[in-house]
Amino acid sequence: MLSMIFYAEENGVKKGEKKGENRLGTLMNILLKNKRYSDAEKASEDEEYREELYKEYKI
Repeated sequence: MLSMIFYAEENGVKKGEKKGENRLGTLMNILLKNKRYSDAEKASEDEEYREELYKEYKI
């Protein structure tokens, strides 16, 4: 029973990490295509700013 719970938790964590990576990749792609290099740099370091950009681009 515990191994099933552990597997489910581990699987959920992996899915969450993948979703986060895809979200960040999408944001960086948009910023770079729009030549918003300083925004891409700031977003890579500042979580709050990154969240603002996710909202701006509806990601």
